[in-house]
Amino acid sequence: MKKVKSVALDASLLAEAEEEAERRGIAFSTLVEEALKFYLSVGRLEEKLTIIETLLRQCLEETRREPPQTPAEAQKPPQQKALNNVWVDILRKR
Repeated sequence: MKKVKSVALDASLLAEAEEEAERRGIAFSTLVEEALKFYLSVGRLEEKLTIIETLLRQCLEETRREPPQTPAEAQKPPQQKALNNVWVDILRKR
């Protein structure tokens, strides 16, 4: 179902959009509909990217926190401590 809605556009934007619709061989209303769909999908994508970025930061903070050392670990030489590093474990699994 299609509804009719009136919007105000700057004359230069309207002229450019009409030219683009003509160049593509589609109706002006189709071009506007495509533009709105694209704009809305970009907004949803930005929201998802923000969520992903937040999750990645949380993971990074967790990996930066060093687990409390037991007395045996505190006495290990630095080379052996590096072997218990989270990133080293990840690389080993690959």
